[in-house]
Amino acid sequence: MNYQAQGYYPQFQQTSPGSPGTSVLAGIGALGIAAGMGGASAYFLAEVPTARDIFALPAGLQSLLIGRMVLAALALIGAILLFTRRRAGVPLVALTAVASVASLPLEPLISELLRGIGITVSGYFEALLEFNDTYTILLAVGAATGLIAFLFAILPATSRWLRTPRY
Repeated sequence: MNYQAQGYYPQFQQTSPGSPGTSVLAGIGALGIAAGMGGASAYFLAEVPTARDIFALPAGLQSLLIGRMVLAALALIGAILLFTRRRAGVPLVALTAVASVASLPLEPLISELLRGIGITVSGYFEALLEFNDTYTILLAVGAATGLIAFLFAILPATSRWLRTPRY
């Protein structure tokens, strides 16, 4: 059967190549995660007198600080992967973004230090939202940029941009 006689020609939809802007914004958000979460952990270790030796801290606080440092390193790697147009950067940035936001409500549940000084979970969040010291500001920066990084990392335009051939 002749397809030209019937007037049928298969139509292929061409998709747009994606936007480099979404990939760059996701990468900048990942850099914000690295700066916020890594900076908050480094600030805590530098400013709290009893935290000079991380292994002398309670186990929950150790895991929180080390976890945030690892999170910052993974976010930095994800940002580099996005800036070099590697597709592995998208899930890495998305996972670190979710973990950075999830680390805030987990802190009062994990850390024994808060129980030792008598702060409740509601008191922790009140102190966190006052933004009266560098630690809380860095945590807020890490969480806010985590939301931004997640939003731009999961957009289809970011994946399309990373899949387009490089010339």
